Amino acid sequence: MGLKRELGPVTVAWLVAGNMIGAGIFITPGLVVDWLPGMMWPLAAWMLGGVLALCGAAIYGELGARFPQAGGDYQYLTLAYGPAWGFLMGWAALAITFSGSAAAMAIAVVAHCQAAWPILQGGSPAIQLIYAPLLVLLLTLANIAGARVAGRTTVLLTALPLVGLAGLFSGGLLFSETATHWPEPPAIELNDRLLALGAAMVPVFFTYSGWNAAAYVAGEIKDPGQNLPRGLLGGTLLVILLYLLINLLLLMVVPQEILTGSTTAGTEAARRLLGPGAEQPLSVMIAVAILGSTNVTLMAGARIYYAMACDGLAPPIFSRTNAAGAPSGALWISGLWTALLAATGGIELLVNWATLAILLLSSMAAASLFIFRRRNETPPPFSCPGYPLTPLLYLLASLGVAFASAIHNWEQALYGILLVATGLPLYKLIRRWM
Repeated sequence: MGLKRELGPVTVAWLVAGNMIGAGIFITPGLVVDWLPGMMWPLAAWMLGGVLALCGAAIYGELGARFPQAGGDYQYLTLAYGPAWGFLMGWAALAITFSGSAAAMAIAVVAHCQAAWPILQGGSPAIQLIYAPLLVLLLTLANIAGARVAGRTTVLLTALPLVGLAGLFSGGLLFSETATHWPEPPAIELNDRLLALGAAMVPVFFTYSGWNAAAYVAGEIKDPGQNLPRGLLGGTLLVILLYLLINLLLLMVVPQEILTGSTTAGTEAARRLLGPGAEQPLSVMIAVAILGSTNVTLMAGARIYYAMACDGLAPPIFSRTNAAGAPSGALWISGLWTALLAATGGIELLVNWATLAILLLSSMAAASLFIFRRRNETPPPFSCPGYPLTPLLYLLASLGVAFASAIHNWEQALYGILLVATGLPLYKLIRRWM
């Protein structure tokens, strides 16, 4: 039994939004203001980041319409450059990038819940290490129930914190006596401002990451030629609007001297608008949002490993599906591995190691659009608007961020490249055995 096409455009859009929204938007605004003081330049950076995310969504909209199978980047790299590149992407996803990211997010969920309910901090450290793995396994069970259940779980885990945040901050703005302000930027030369904009785009770019989530579940989307691009673009637009509103709120409520360089801007804004104790509901909402992103990451990763197994590049157990049409074998194995990573209590370093490698692989996936266009294949149901400027703009930005990331910490970048490269001998062994 194969995968079932059960996801409509609305659910697809929520998958995209759910994967993008997490704790990052409450951490990175202060880092952006550190480079770009004032009001208009930080908002311009977030708007530019949104435009680049839309460019990426448009690129993947065409790629997904051309190849509406499970696997996303794995499919595009395999078809454009050969199976070795697709395998390296899948190997990195299972070894650390998707699994490690989901584990790190589960750990972050526990941390925010403990901040909201200090009673969870009690007990032995061994018991605390159970919380994050348990969350991973519970989400894996939801995914085992099928794409429809997993999609509805994501909608719930994304919509609830959005409604809560809207009520929390709009109520604070209406009834709080906190003064709002419109900060003016210091006098800085335009050239220096543009250099600062480039540095500020690094945290912006990563906060917008996740817009390609729906491409990995293309094999379960109804009428993917139409619904996949709609979901990618619609979900990305929703997140752009949300991020701009949140940044506008933070810039108006939190004084620049406090906001600059801060990683707790959201908490500070809640405290100023609603008084002491506002951190608790905010922590709960952030935890729920991160949980939704964790769910999508587990869901997407399993589709990569499923596609690899179908192509003979992973053990056959990864291609097993259940009566609900879910890739149960891939979900269980990746879920258990992710839970094991979460039990370590700290895998951020490993995720940082793989950042540059994943940026480069995703850039190759976006560049594959030029290859498919050059082959003069049958036009897909959806074409990337603005081609070739759209993919060129995205590639320049993506490679620029990759370069900045490598310069910032070349040792971690090298470790990441080496980590992904370990898949090459494994690829040769698998090709010999399968």
